[in-house]
Amino acid sequence: MRAMSSPPLAALVVQLTLAGVLLVSGVAKLRDPRATRDAFDALRVPGVLPADRAATALPWVEVTLAVLLLAAPRGWLVPVAVAVLALMLAYTWLVGRALGFDEPVSCSCFGSLGRHDVDRTTVARNVLLSVLAGAAVWYAVEGGSAPAALRALDRDGWWGLAATGAATAVVALVAGRASTPPASSEVLDYERQPIPFGVLTRHDGSSATLTELAASQARLLLVLNPGCSPCVRVAERVDGWSAQLGPAVGVVAVYPDGPSARAASQHAAETAAWEPELNIRRVFSVGTPAAILLGADGFLAGGPVAGEDDVVEFVAEVQEALAEEPIGAE
Repeated sequence: MRAMSSPPLAALVVQLTLAGVLLVSGVAKLRDPRATRDAFDALRVPGVLPADRAATALPWVEVTLAVLLLAAPRGWLVPVAVAVLALMLAYTWLVGRALGFDEPVSCSCFGSLGRHDVDRTTVARNVLLSVLAGAAVWYAVEGGSAPAALRALDRDGWWGLAATGAATAVVALVAGRASTPPASSEVLDYERQPIPFGVLTRHDGSSATLTELAASQARLLLVLNPGCSPCVRVAERVDGWSAQLGPAVGVVAVYPDGPSARAASQHAAETAAWEPELNIRRVFSVGTPAAILLGADGFLAGGPVAGEDDVVEFVAEVQEALAEEPIGAE
């Protein structure tokens, strides 16, 4: 009677999936420790964990768990799988709780690879990973292990494992290509579009459309969130950028609501504004921090770009463009 290959194959696929996710996540966090530390602030991780130490240790914990999932022998896999399940449940709770925050939350759950706004898809992904971690715990309690599952594979099982690996690689390649953004155009070096409709409320309580805002002066919009560490660092540059770009370009720090705009202390109060119903980030489909340059001629002059490093680089490009010709000039 032939040995069944499905149970060990299924167990291997589960453990390889979890190990792969943990390894990719850990390595990405090691490559971008600042993004990992920022995620602690953005997700409002409870203060019971010292954020600096936890952010430093977390990637090493993930890498270690990934290795142990595949290397731990029979019996020793139980505490490893339980630790993975606890970690996945903690991640799921944090992102689920973040959906209830007043402002959108950007999370670098996979270091620089995973910078995106937390949404229901993020929660669904973490729930699925928690289910897989639960399956790994069950398999470990039953006395299984990755080495034992490998030894139990027959020829069909090895073919199934190879096919699973090939399919995963194809999906990763396709998804990676689809998610790679096109090369950013330099300021004033792309097909310009009319400024779309959007409304801002300024620090004095007056409202203006984006076109009205840019009617007398080109405007650099910086879309920010108060609980976002990269946004805070961008906000700290606002006054300096205002001095460097003025009077040709006025800088406006755009917050999601009035209280957060009025509470911003990193820059002058008159540069703050807020967007009713998040209409600016919706019309431009951007996360935070982001930058958009509005030309005084009624057309977009650059952007949008998103991410702290891209925003800083974009502003530098605007400064270079101003040195050559006024923004919005023919």
